Amino acid sequence: MNLSWMKWVVILLVVFGGGWLVTSGGTNYMYNRATSGTPGVDANKDKLNEATLTHVGGFMLSTFRYTQAKRFYEAAVQRFPAGENRYWNRYQLARVHEELDEITESVTLLVSLWDDDANNVDHRVPNRDTLKLRIQ
Repeated sequence: MNLSWMKWVVILLVVFGGGWLVTSGGTNYMYNRATSGTPGVDANKDKLNEATLTHVGGFMLSTFRYTQAKRFYEAAVQRFPAGENRYWNRYQLARVHEELDEITESVTLLVSLWDDDANNVDHRVPNRDTLKLRIQ
């Protein structure tokens, strides 16, 4: 039996499903799903939820949707302060604040990252010299 037609069904589902996820309905769905439940109950679910907030926030930032990115990164920082991506999320949130002309909030986050020497824990975060330049 020839099932080659199935690949087109799968491709269409992926395209339309992916398209839906970039709409406000899709991002709201992702946000609600990643922030449902109580953190600390299930470590695997926490890890998945933090990763979801991080990745979707990054997508929002890279597509210039700063208010949505702020929503995702703030949730990640507040819900998972000791999470795997904690320093990266704080750095990305500082970038979002900077883009939204919320300079005081951005500088506060950058100073905390500089104080924690975040680059030693998460190499995605710039080193202390670069953070110092951004703070200035």
